[in-house]
Amino acid sequence: MKKRIMLIALAAITAMGMCFAMTGCGGDNSAGKGDGTAELTIVQQYGMAYAPFQVMEQQNLIEEAYKEATGNDVTVNYTVLASGASINESFTSGKVQVGAMGVPPAITGVMGGAGYKICSNMSAQPHKLMTNDGAVKSLKDIKSNDKIALVNIGSMQHILLAMACGEQLGDTHALDNNINPYAHPDGMTALINGNVKCQLTTSPYTFKEEASEDADISEVMTADGSKGAIESVWPEGNSFIVAVASEDLHDNDPDLYNAVVKGIADAVDYLNGNKEEAAEMLCENEDVDAETMLSWLEDPACSYSTELTGVMDMAKFMSENKFLEVEGPADISDLAFDNVKGN
Repeated sequence: MKKRIMLIALAAITAMGMCFAMTGCGGDNSAGKGDGTAELTIVQQYGMAYAPFQVMEQQNLIEEAYKEATGNDVTVNYTVLASGASINESFTSGKVQVGAMGVPPAITGVMGGAGYKICSNMSAQPHKLMTNDGAVKSLKDIKSNDKIALVNIGSMQHILLAMACGEQLGDTHALDNNINPYAHPDGMTALINGNVKCQLTTSPYTFKEEASEDADISEVMTADGSKGAIESVWPEGNSFIVAVASEDLHDNDPDLYNAVVKGIADAVDYLNGNKEEAAEMLCENEDVDAETMLSWLEDPACSYSTELTGVMDMAKFMSENKFLEVEGPADISDLAFDNVKGN
């Protein structure tokens, strides 16, 4: 299974690189139309980690920043996809200029020649390995036939599981056979219904599972019970979701690129400074009341920032443990544009 998982991941990266090399897979990745108008496509995934994009969409922050800088209009299209791998694939069409994804898929994409770099950090969120079996206290209690739901191979959740297995079981691939790919919402349903034993997920699904009245859900901890199994390897505040922009957008349409960066920064400022208003804005999307959403936004592990934290640590782990087909980045500048702060 270990070999199969690595081959799947490496094949995906290779295919992506080949697609970029072929003229038919390219296309014009520039958002500008040359006639005083522009169009931008943004792709993202599910969950609270993407709240800055939701704020940008509802408040037209990119449109306002671009209009202020150029006097022109831009049409911004937002699309939701199921995984970072899907977002990576969407860039090959040449029709997507901006996306948001977990740190590992972003590292894989940049180093694999996907044609983009990180343009901003977006958020850190709680990551927990949740279980519906009270006998599963730590990773060592997970049996070979116990299914673990997480987004997919190469996702943030997969790499975090590998990091935890390396630290707590002595083998980064110890639970590879247990992985079952599920989008976060579907994984939560599978966990509550008992179709899987565990799910490695993030907010708001961790919050919803802990509050579930349909199943007794608890967090898998370290062997001594001092920390969550995942928090032990990826502390609160470390980057989870980063925004990426195509190199074509950065190089050939700096006004629109800067509008994207400003839009993200303005959305982050709004989320940090207006949590009650933000809760009202975001609650419907997660099918909860504003009071519940506010309690989630106020969780210490839920934070929004434009500064990267821990990305190079993640890249080093991925390189050392053969999760990258190519040599890992030597510096954050290999992964991110010059405007990005942190590491």
